[in-house]
Amino acid sequence: MATTQTYTLSNEFTQIFRRQQDDLPEHIKVNVYFNDQGPGHPDTGYCLDTPRKQHAPIKFIEANNTYYWVRLLWRENQWQTNQRGIYNGPEVGWWIISDPQHPNHIFYEQEASVPLTIAAVTTALQQLPTRPNTPDYPTAMEGQQEEINVATGQAQADAQRINIISNPSNGALKGNPPFMFDGDRNKTRKFLLNWDLWAAVNQANDTMKKPFSRIITILSYMDGTCVDAWKEEQLQKLKEEMDDGTLETDETLWDNFLDRFKNAFVNQNR
Repeated sequence: MATTQTYTLSNEFTQIFRRQQDDLPEHIKVNVYFNDQGPGHPDTGYCLDTPRKQHAPIKFIEANNTYYWVRLLWRENQWQTNQRGIYNGPEVGWWIISDPQHPNHIFYEQEASVPLTIAAVTTALQQLPTRPNTPDYPTAMEGQQEEINVATGQAQADAQRINIISNPSNGALKGNPPFMFDGDRNKTRKFLLNWDLWAAVNQANDTMKKPFSRIITILSYMDGTCVDAWKEEQLQKLKEEMDDGTLETDETLWDNFLDRFKNAFVNQNR
């Protein structure tokens, strides 16, 4: 896939150029489809059917250092959107950097002959986009066409769908990944429970079987001012353990990491 435009979303409207060809992976589109009306036609592009509107225009864009599905509004003879157009409903998928088709894809599985460096791991984590922290049913944009909504019964069923996260080494990670952990100790136990469930579903996958890649994966689900410094410290610690000769398959890597995480973020008053 070729990403040709990068946008900045704010409260102001910005012009959006619709895609002229169907070039997104299926796990990102989910129920979104491509409406081909011919090159240059204003209605050519991705659409989503809703209970109240057919062919509702929508586009997957790179903006504000991550990726979003956004609803489009025809105004001033052009397609536009703003922050309130971000759509995160259950009928659309999302993208993480471990997808081989991602423009900034980084392989986590390293050849044994390639030494681990803290710079390489840090770069990998810094490039990991987070899922937009927006409600599934955001407020409609002022003056926009029919708001994209979902019939409750079908939405609840679709919301339980299996998310597919591509992994280059051993197929796909299945199930619902944990939410992004921001360092709030009141959320630690729930985060670990969600992680344990996801890891159990994927216990046969190489990503979960190898302690090294397991640590990198869980760190990719931590982001925020309260956890960033600790995450950087763990990368340095991981490098030191590898430099000391610890193998990527040694379970002590994971055990030591988990102990450090619990000591830092488990609320001892609960």
